[in-house]
Amino acid sequence: MMDSEIAARECSAMTSRNRWILPVVLCVGVLTGCESKPATQTIRDQAHRAMWQGRWVDAESLYGELVSRAPEDWRALYGYGVSAMATGDLPAARQSLEIAHTLKPSNREIALVLAETMYLQKDHNALFQFLGDRAEARKSSEDWLLLAEYALMSDDPDSARDFIQQAMVVDDASSVDPYLTAATLSEQMGDLDAAMRYLHTGWQVDPSNEELAARLRGYGVVPGPTLAMPSSDSP
Repeated sequence: MMDSEIAARECSAMTSRNRWILPVVLCVGVLTGCESKPATQTIRDQAHRAMWQGRWVDAESLYGELVSRAPEDWRALYGYGVSAMATGDLPAARQSLEIAHTLKPSNREIALVLAETMYLQKDHNALFQFLGDRAEARKSSEDWLLLAEYALMSDDPDSARDFIQQAMVVDDASSVDPYLTAATLSEQMGDLDAAMRYLHTGWQVDPSNEELAARLRGYGVVPGPTLAMPSSDSP
């Protein structure tokens, strides 16, 4: 009789312990699963933070995880492309940015980083084809001026001059920025007459612009009523 009572008590104690062990095991399992696969938003936040802090290796890894989870997430593709370019992994950067550009062709930031990646790869043919097609399609002076910048960086001042001229043809005079950029590029080529003409035309668009006025004064020209005369943007 005594032996059966002892056995019953031991069985009851084991059952009581098992009731506690099972929930603990389940809880640990859930926590372990969460730790091994963080939420997508958590990874996104970590990736953005790493990018802004310039921790490019971490950013590339985190954005790579996002891309593996959502291959058509253009933001993740862009982030991965920027990070890969910064770490020097140019083939991976270009592939990611090309997909992002296909998904979001109107996004200028993607186009800019993709162009820079092509330039770093010294793939000038692809670079000028890409930017030329974009400039033709968008009819925007800033795209033609971007072409001019890369032409100048590639030691092709003649093409740069042509691209600047094309930018002036399509410009709608809604901003002085294209004229400032054209003047800067002309100065870099040593074409000071063209630079002064672009500054002159820009001043006609916005006579209140202080940067234009200061740069004109640098050429010995005093902005005022006598400056407001017809000008030609052709060399």
